[in-house]
Amino acid sequence: MDKWDERFIDRAKELAGYSKDPNTKVGAVIVDARHHAVSEGFNGFPVGIEDDDFRLKDRDLKNEMMIHAEMNALLFARCDLSGFTLYVWPYAPCARCAVHIIQAGIKRVVAPSLIQESAWYGSQSLAIRLFLEAEVQADYYPRVKALA
Repeated sequence: MDKWDERFIDRAKELAGYSKDPNTKVGAVIVDARHHAVSEGFNGFPVGIEDDDFRLKDRDLKNEMMIHAEMNALLFARCDLSGFTLYVWPYAPCARCAVHIIQAGIKRVVAPSLIQESAWYGSQSLAIRLFLEAEVQADYYPRVKALA
């Protein structure tokens, strides 16, 4: 990773801290070719939906209602994202997010490497295959760096 990658992974890490999810906090930043952040997001419920403890502690309900950080960054963007880079911390995108990332025109994704023991491993593995097929450059860096 170069200094720009480190800078924007650090920003994604900061954004992850805004999530109210008690278990999984994820942040994402979309950056243009001139290294300007054009959109940001973190995982959370949609606008107008209360972040109450019952919803946040019920894993199945929470997962149905939660908007992933990558999706929030895509939804908050107010410009064409073709050719841009998406930074995600501390997990790689799932397949559900990957299809939207591809459709939005993102051409590079920077994220930590996958965790085989994760419940999301299968979905993240599919995301890698989707990125390859769609010619999206996916740069996964060692998790040691991500968790530092």
